[in-house]
Amino acid sequence: MEGGVFSAHKPTYLLILLHIFLLALLPFKAISSPKTQAEALLTWKNTFASATPFLTSWSLTNLNNLCNWYAIVCNQSSEQVSQIDLSNFDISAMLTHFNFTPFLKLTQFNLSGNHFIGPIPSELGFCTNLTYLDLSSNSLQGPIPSSIGQLRELQYLDLSNNFLSSSIPSELGFCTSLTHLNLTSNHLEGKIPSSIGQLRELKHLDLSYNSLNSSIPSELGFCTNLTHLALASNFLEGKIPPSIGQLRELQYLDLSYNSLNSSIPSELGFCTSLTYLALASNHLEGKIPPSIGRLRNIQHLDLSNNSLSSSIPSELGLCTSLTYLDLTSNHLEGKIPSSIGQLRELQYLDLHMNYLDSSIPSELGLCTRLTYLDLTSNHLEGKIPFSIGQLRELQHLDLQMNSLDSSIPSELGFCANLTYLDLSSNHLEGKIPSSIGQLRELQYLDLHMNSLDSSIPSELGFCTSLTHLDLTSNHLEGKIPPSIGQLRELQYLVWLPITLKGKFHLL
Repeated sequence: MEGGVFSAHKPTYLLILLHIFLLALLPFKAISSPKTQAEALLTWKNTFASATPFLTSWSLTNLNNLCNWYAIVCNQSSEQVSQIDLSNFDISAMLTHFNFTPFLKLTQFNLSGNHFIGPIPSELGFCTNLTYLDLSSNSLQGPIPSSIGQLRELQYLDLSNNFLSSSIPSELGFCTSLTHLNLTSNHLEGKIPSSIGQLRELKHLDLSYNSLNSSIPSELGFCTNLTHLALASNFLEGKIPPSIGQLRELQYLDLSYNSLNSSIPSELGFCTSLTYLALASNHLEGKIPPSIGRLRNIQHLDLSNNSLSSSIPSELGLCTSLTYLDLTSNHLEGKIPSSIGQLRELQYLDLHMNYLDSSIPSELGLCTRLTYLDLTSNHLEGKIPFSIGQLRELQHLDLQMNSLDSSIPSELGFCANLTYLDLSSNHLEGKIPSSIGQLRELQYLDLHMNSLDSSIPSELGFCTSLTHLDLTSNHLEGKIPPSIGQLRELQYLVWLPITLKGKFHLL
């Protein structure tokens, strides 16, 4: 019987429920009207520490013309605010003074490059239609509110260059539409939440320059659309997770300046889209994996300041797109592989402070785009190869503190762009080649602590850009060439204790 009564009056009940629902929406409609939005913006503007000349259109006399206000964009159909862009307006204010309630349809909110202070209010979570949020380069403090997880439509989030502290909220993992997340240069600490792995659309993630600790979560490997990953300058420790190899779209990876240990995972070789890889200044040990040779697109590789050992893998020669290679300050030993000569795009090569031995491979002369070459403080021996003269773009050459012998090759004079040349603390002998005078751009020349003999070539006087000249601790003899007086820029000159006669003066 009761069921029959309900069935008979069912349309009436539904109409009543619909009426109640519509009545319930009326306050929200009133709160979200163009008028209430304009009033909220004016109230907020009145809290700014100084008048902003760009916002003269924000006024009571212009209250009914909200969609024409400067820095405001409206939805055409509803005439309500959809975008607020106050970036780089030099505003000093607090975000907590902004009433988010009337702006439920807001899709873009940009306050970057101002002087906002105080916390990020949790009410920001009411703006569930936001797709773009940029609060970067302000002075915001306190935690990232957990209500950020309510922004399910958010695609772009930049909170970088603030003073945000505490941990990254795990609720951020609910923002599953995110493609860009930048929290760099804050005071964030604690773990990187494993929920970050839920952000399957993420392409750009930058958490560098914070105080994050603990290990890199393996769940990061689920973010398979990542192209840019920067976690540099934190206190991260433990292993680089092998799951990093799942990031096949990754182009940029910077984990430098942390406390990561163990070995470099061979799975990194699966990240074949990488163009930039920096693992510098960690505690990494073991071999450089041969799988590094799969990174055919890599242009920048920095593994410096670790504890990497064994030899440099010959497979590195397969990375033919390399322009920058830094393996400084490790425990690498053995030969410099001849395959290094395959790196025809290489411009910067630094292998100093290792235990590399044997001779410098002549194939290095095939790297004709080199501008910077540093092999300092190794155990290299034998001749400086004649092929060094093929490096016509070379500006900086440092081979000091090795066991190189024989004479300085005259072909070095073909490196006419050299500004810095240090061959000190070796076992070099014979004459200083007269071709040294072809180095007209040379500013720094250090040949001290060798066994060079004979006289100083008069052609040295053609190096008129020299500011630093050190020839001490050799077996040089004869007269000081008068041409030395042509070195008008010379600021540092040492050639004792060597046996020289004669006088010189600057002309």
